[in-house]
Amino acid sequence: MSANSDSGLTHLLTVVQQPMRARATGTGERERRAVDPCPIVELRVLGPDGTEIERLHWEYKYVMITALFDETGTVECTAPRVAGPSAVPYEDQMIGGQASSEYNVRDLEGRLGYFFCFPDIRVRHPGRYRLRFSLLRLPPAELETSQPTSILGHVFTDPFRVYSFKDFPGVDESTLLTKEFANQGVAIPIRNKGRLKHEGAGSDDGPN
Repeated sequence: MSANSDSGLTHLLTVVQQPMRARATGTGERERRAVDPCPIVELRVLGPDGTEIERLHWEYKYVMITALFDETGTVECTAPRVAGPSAVPYEDQMIGGQASSEYNVRDLEGRLGYFFCFPDIRVRHPGRYRLRFSLLRLPPAELETSQPTSILGHVFTDPFRVYSFKDFPGVDESTLLTKEFANQGVAIPIRNKGRLKHEGAGSDDGPN
């Protein structure tokens, strides 16, 4: 959970569904095994007195973007790696959908809230990582402004593992939260059956 104040407002970010595993995509584009489960972040906007202000979700457009970090959350891994003295970049470490608009949907308790969903994040190389989600608020479309959009806050996921092809334990059935959001129109692929093997220590995946 992360909270950031802006002009008396508090933007409270909570990762309500943590990523757990993924299969490395390698250097090609054909591998479509995304980070699983689908990471989901909730946003609550609170006023100075702590009450939730829902009208701001309609007056402004909130967008969330993500970046890939090592498991400590201190070294960003999103940018391409650099190879040797020739400084030839590899392809980006993270591919797929890296931005989300907010969805106004109900959670498993039937509570209406505002959520960001990331069902298509893929990572090229094995290792242990965390995702950092950053919240932006865009001005109303009718308001002409040249001011840059500022980041209102960040929140990190727990560490998760990206497996090599031979070590990948498979996928699990979609979570109840994922299914609930999909039933309400959020574009998240659903699996009704999983093929998840035991996640043991496995072999060393090497550096990030």
